[in-house]
This record gives sequence, structure tokens and C-alpha cells, in this order.
Amino acid sequence: MFQNRLQQFKQARLGEILLRKGLITQYQLNQAIEAQRKSPQKLGEVLVATGAISRQQLRGVLREQKVLKWLATAILATGTTASTAPQMLTSTATVNPGTPSSGKQQAIGGGQLADAYGKRPSNQDRLPDFMRVSLTSNPKPTVASPLVGFCHPSNGKGYLSQGNNSITHRGRMAYAYDLAMPIGTPLYAMRDGVVVGVRDRYPDTGGGRSRFSKFNYVMIRHDGDYRSVYMHMQQNFNAVVNLKKGDSVRAGQLIGYSGNSGWSTGPHLHLEVQKPSDTNLFKDTVPFAVSGLCQSPAIASR
Repeated sequence: MFQNRLQQFKQARLGEILLRKGLITQYQLNQAIEAQRKSPQKLGEVLVATGAISRQQLRGVLREQKVLKWLATAILATGTTASTAPQMLTSTATVNPGTPSSGKQQAIGGGQLADAYGKRPSNQDRLPDFMRVSLTSNPKPTVASPLVGFCHPSNGKGYLSQGNNSITHRGRMAYAYDLAMPIGTPLYAMRDGVVVGVRDRYPDTGGGRSRFSKFNYVMIRHDGDYRSVYMHMQQNFNAVVNLKKGDSVRAGQLIGYSGNSGWSTGPHLHLEVQKPSDTNLFKDTVPFAVSGLCQSPAIASR
């Protein structure tokens, strides 16, 4: 029984990725699942056999599935129990697009900025261990030794739809992640820092390469001058959070909502950490790891 449920989950995940990329329709997916029940072939093979997708497209999606499994065990699940990691990665509960009626959200706890700014928080000992490490302690992050000290920006919502060095994540964006999630999913600062860039002007219509630079985003500078960037955010998110350049933010503070602006085939958050810079220009990405939830009691109690 468990194996049957597991197989159903794998089929749904493959189909979900294909749907998000616009490679198949819901009707094609339903037909393929029905045909697969009567065939020894896997779902992907059925879709190839019926001409719905090419074998190259199938290989690309299967690579994404492998990255998802890797992320579950090596990055996003870091600092969580094995029983909670799958829930974090696969939770796609529907949220209402738009902004909450309560208006601007307040920062979740906090103190001053981190050590590199010369202002050690007086309540530093109340931070969870993974947030207390200084980014300057790892001057040359690698895949084997990534930057640590970041909480989950969507608080466990969504799933990995594209990982490092894959499809569009090349060159400057080699170490970026895409997390698929519904438009309007709340997003939180992964670490204390200072806002160095905000853009909120483009619609959530998605689009092709011609919309490469037409996305909404927030950029936050952290200790060591590393910057985290949250892209494809929902249009008008800043009417709620009211961020501007120079604002201090704290780990777990609401900074906006996920959207579908810019070059995008479906609603998702493009997430990256960039190498040190004191500007708001986009620089090369660096390997980083996420641990724990931004809305956890340990962070909220600061």
C-alpha cells in the first residue's frame, strides 16, 4: 500500500513539473496516468510514447526530480527532522493571491545587524545555532562547504523546480534555486540585513526571454556584504511591506509575496545569494544552504 502511494506521489510530481513548464496539458497528463495504469511503462515513458513530450524533455524533468531529492536531504531539510522535511518541500496549499487585510506586517523580533556591521545583537544568544554563524567565517563558499545561516524564505511552502547548474541556471546564476509556489505565498528575509534594492512594477503574467529583466525583486545585504535576492515577486507586494533602500530587516520579517513577473513559465520564487558587493548590481551567485523555518519559535522569540 505504501509503495502504491509513493508511486502515485512520484507520478504527480513529474506531472506537476511538466504542467508548470507548459510542456503538457492537464488533459494529456490525465490520459497518460490512465494509460500508465494499464502498462508496465513509467509515466514519463508513456508521455514520450504518445508524443506528448520528447525524450530530451523527459530527461530534463527527471534531472529536476533528482535535484529535488538531493535538496530534501542536503539543503532545505537541514536542521529539521526527517518526518517534517517532505512536508516542507511538497506543501503547496492554496493561498489567496494579493495582500493581507491586516496591512503592513511587523518584523519578527530582532536586534541590530550582524557582526560584520560592527553591531553585535545583545540578544544574539537567543538566535538558533544556524543563524548565529557569521558569513565571514566562510570567505570562499563551495558546493561542499556552502554558506550557512539562512532560514527558509517561504517557511517550507513550495517545492524545488530547478536547482544549480540546470536549464536557465548557468553562468552568473549557477547556484540559484527556483521554488514553485502559488502566487501570493508570503516570503520572509532569510537573515538579518539591509535592503539595497527593491523593484515592484511588473505584472504577474510571466513570459519568455523578452521579459528577462522585467521582474520584481528584493535584494538584502547581509554580513560580509553577501546579498540574498528574491525574484519574480508579486506585483504591488511593496504596498504591504513598504520596503525601501536602506531599511534594516530581520530574519523572519515579511518582505513580500511570490509572483510570476518577468521571464517565467509559472509562479515561482527565484532565490539566490550573491558574492560580496556594496552595490545593488547583480553579481555571481555562491553556494548556500537553508536551515529551519523563518517563522520558527526560535526566531520569533528574539
